[in-house]
Amino acid sequence: MKYWQVGLLYLAAFLIQPSLLNVINIGGYTPNLILCLTILSTFLYEEEIYGVIFGAVFGILYDIMYSNVVGPMPISLILVALGIIIVREYTNIENIINMWAVSIVSILAFYFLNWGLHHIAGNPVGFRFVFNSVPWIALYSLAVITILYWILIRKLARHRRDRYIR
Repeated sequence: MKYWQVGLLYLAAFLIQPSLLNVINIGGYTPNLILCLTILSTFLYEEEIYGVIFGAVFGILYDIMYSNVVGPMPISLILVALGIIIVREYTNIENIINMWAVSIVSILAFYFLNWGLHHIAGNPVGFRFVFNSVPWIALYSLAVITILYWILIRKLARHRRDRYIR
């Protein structure tokens, strides 16, 4: 995938996140599309650092537009992407179970880091309040990641059935 294609995906996620996604929420929860794309692009494309670059850029834009503090989201996205880069060396990207495990850990790490950085900046929201909603957001995000994974892995690995992946 080329940089401009990934950039368009991130731009679409950035525009859909605060507007259209609120219409299709489930139980009042919505996935973080920028986080989903950062997890996927970092996990699937080991040659390029799409997740780090676009996660930082769109994280800053998201904080500028929708947060009272600029910095926690891009820092959290970059740290999660760097963690995925390290873990990716030990996993098979063509196995969906690996993708789910990395996604769950990444989502939890992102929300913990994001809450911690906001807390340092003076946000009074408590840990328990934030993490009561994280399991539902993680499940919804995992569903979005799975759909995007099946779309993107087809383009990445053309003949998956020809290999010994079991």
